[in-house]
Amino acid sequence: MTFSGGRACLAVGLLGVLAACSGPAPSERAANPSPSQGISSPAAIASTAPSSDAPSATATSSSGNQVAADPGLFAVIGGSRDGLNFVYDPDTTTRVAGDPDLARNAIGLAIGLFTVTGQQPAQDFAIVSVVQLRDSTVGDDWYRSYRDSYDEAACAQAGGVDRHSEAMIGTNDVFIGGCAGGAFTYHVRLPSRGVVVSMTAAGPARIGERLAGDVGR
Repeated sequence: MTFSGGRACLAVGLLGVLAACSGPAPSERAANPSPSQGISSPAAIASTAPSSDAPSATATSSSGNQVAADPGLFAVIGGSRDGLNFVYDPDTTTRVAGDPDLARNAIGLAIGLFTVTGQQPAQDFAIVSVVQLRDSTVGDDWYRSYRDSYDEAACAQAGGVDRHSEAMIGTNDVFIGGCAGGAFTYHVRLPSRGVVVSMTAAGPARIGERLAGDVGR
């Protein structure tokens, strides 16, 4: 079960959630986003992007497999969202869902952004993806490869990956990657639901840790 190309596309797509919303020529910025571009962008997204009530859509890849762009997947992140603002990004979700590598392994996808309510300019953010797997029984080797490829792509514009760790946050076994530039990645898998939640987060509020603990609640 291969996913490397899909992982890279997914991670770059997540960073594009930030980069595409600040300054001219979004397509150029999203192609090579940097952490400094992202820090000032979440506020723009919060004020302009569609709400999380957007209907689901379906993207068909060149392989013929379909991936549903489904904001309902964010229901796997429970807990209280007090103090946080959430925006689902249907455009990025649909674009990334059309990647053929992702489509071979996923049947559903949702990408969105969490920021701290009222924070201007935004210093804290978590870009979150929820992937519904085609095969919920894939093993630990696949999951490890998925995390490593995702982290490499997500940290590519933040100094590269410089550490990995694992922690219990709430009741979840969370795999954490650290970027040399200061951002972190978090991964939580819910085998019973066939779902993997991955996020790229930065800022002193540690939104990523909070959300990782809320997955499955």
